[in-house]
Amino acid sequence: MKSALSALLLLPLACTAETTLGVNSATGGLNFTVIIPPVFRVLQVTPVTDGYEYRVWTNKPSVMLNGREYRFHRVGETTLKVPTPPQGLLLVHGL
Repeated sequence: MKSALSALLLLPLACTAETTLGVNSATGGLNFTVIIPPVFRVLQVTPVTDGYEYRVWTNKPSVMLNGREYRFHRVGETTLKVPTPPQGLLLVHGL
């Protein structure tokens, strides 16, 4: 057992520090990646004569609904007007 301990002491350490003359600075770098998932929330639904008016909150500049792209002037809370769907088509909102 003594020989095994002596052998371990002779191995170089994984983390070592070395003092060198003339070195007065160090450099390093650190990068961050922030991933923001898309959010689309329906806050209120109001039926109007030719469809529905949705008050929504989103962090995206546009969304695709029923194959149609709706663009917004800004990210955040906005109003979205969707025409009445054809007969027999069921819209589910609030998911």
